[in-house]
Amino acid sequence: MSSGQVASERRVAQEMRTQGMEVPRSDSADSAKTFSDILRNSVETVNQHQHQADTAIKELVAGRSKNIHETMLTIERADTSLKLMMQVRNKILEAYREIMRMQV
Repeated sequence: MSSGQVASERRVAQEMRTQGMEVPRSDSADSAKTFSDILRNSVETVNQHQHQADTAIKELVAGRSKNIHETMLTIERADTSLKLMMQVRNKILEAYREIMRMQV
């Protein structure tokens, strides 16, 4: 693994932390969690962000909220977490394709 790849992985992990997503760790306490559990939790977090953004938009449009700044932050948080999830998906697919190309 090159230093560029390591730096890229660190950036993705940092972005996941700022979005409130769980970042996989190699601790023995976290070893009980499977990859699918971590992925499921991350997708649920993105889904929650999307629902929060939808609710914030509806409240703003209905006039129940006057705080457009908070609404925009909620929308951007949802957008950023969705983009991050799509990038993680792309990396997973790329790794899968690489494994499938390997000759045994």
